[in-house]
Amino acid sequence: MNCIDAVEGMAKALLGKFQDVSTEYRLDDSEYIRNVKAVIDTVILFVKNNPEVSETPELIREVLYDYAKTRWLARLEKTVDFDQEAGAARDLEYQAYCYDYLYAHGNYPR
Repeated sequence: MNCIDAVEGMAKALLGKFQDVSTEYRLDDSEYIRNVKAVIDTVILFVKNNPEVSETPELIREVLYDYAKTRWLARLEKTVDFDQEAGAARDLEYQAYCYDYLYAHGNYPR
């Protein structure tokens, strides 16, 4: 295993556990996503400050962002009963938009 794989694996484990705790304690989504961004930004800072780990820190940002977003949407998808809700796919698209917006701006879209 090389260094970047170890960093990515540790970050994914941390993000996964953080989501579990956030779900258990019912944290607000905006708080959760702001904290996810802080974790990802910290990983990127570590990689940038340690160029021997990787020369492309932005690549791991994309990987971790996609990982966290996919897990978050999957959790939401479990709570939707697709037999009763015809617009569930549209709702998940909107939730994906909200995730992106919260991540970028730190608050809900208006």
